[in-house]
Amino acid sequence: MLTLELSIADLLRCRFATSAVGEAVELGRVLANPALRSRNEDWLRLHIPAVRRLVEKRDLRPLLVLLSADAEPPQFLRPLPVGSAGEIEGELERIAATPSSQVTAEIERCLRGRGRVVPDVARTLATPLAAAHIAELLHAIWAALVAPSWREIRDCLEADILYRSRTLARGGLVAMLADLSPQITLQDCRLHLPYATNRLLPLDGDGLLLVPSTFMRSRLTTIIGGADSAVTICYPARGVGAMRSSVPRELTGVARLIGRTRCQILHALDEPMHTSALALRLERSPGNIADHLNVLRSSGLVAKARIGRHVIYSRTPLGDALLEDLIALARAA
Repeated sequence: MLTLELSIADLLRCRFATSAVGEAVELGRVLANPALRSRNEDWLRLHIPAVRRLVEKRDLRPLLVLLSADAEPPQFLRPLPVGSAGEIEGELERIAATPSSQVTAEIERCLRGRGRVVPDVARTLATPLAAAHIAELLHAIWAALVAPSWREIRDCLEADILYRSRTLARGGLVAMLADLSPQITLQDCRLHLPYATNRLLPLDGDGLLLVPSTFMRSRLTTIIGGADSAVTICYPARGVGAMRSSVPRELTGVARLIGRTRCQILHALDEPMHTSALALRLERSPGNIADHLNVLRSSGLVAKARIGRHVIYSRTPLGDALLEDLIALARAA
């Protein structure tokens, strides 16, 4: 158990960010761990050809051996995002530039007690250029597997952050942190979360960084230290397994009332999204979706808010009530 002592300054410095390289690291963990593969089976099934091509072209073993350990991966693989969104090239450059003494120490910690590592892999990880080589392998995973879906992944991450922000506004920090994971509790300015050892850590005003991931399903990762001394909590993003364009049987009454496309939009807005993401999910043009959103908004069923470069739409309490009431009526019929 890790206990973080939060000051008023820490509470004021709690923030969210996304990390492009963090998604590549988490996907690498999925590829390296059978238990995580089973939890991401739906995604892997769609990307089997791309995974096979990548494995045939690149020897991923030096990276995967670090990501397959029971211990958390080396911290230098997770540079803290600068600003609200970490860009892949900048993050990879920071990984490659990690001091060799830090790289050696963190790799040794990660592999301690794991038995013998294949000699050629061990030699690669022991060279002064190990960090640069690992950064190249992360870039290969990014280019082959993450980048083609980055727009959808980024939309999911941004929608999660908007949802968490709304939870914070409605219920405060305690409600928002509790909703991240049942493993997190906040009591008397002390944040308790799972960790490899028992540790008490005052944050001393450095703040807390919260980073969602689409490839995490049930666990948390806590990162202490780094170039920025803020503590980072990586957690599973909401909405990863959301249904794409189908309308559940119990929503057919809503579809008759307001039209199938508007019903699909209301249903999809279980997670806040922007127009392009909705158009992609529902396989319609952005203009068509925008027209329907305008009608739903003028009816008070959806609301919009700007986050970054996007205008994000979400259901209003009236929209929630409409769906809930009509679903209840359909089930009772």
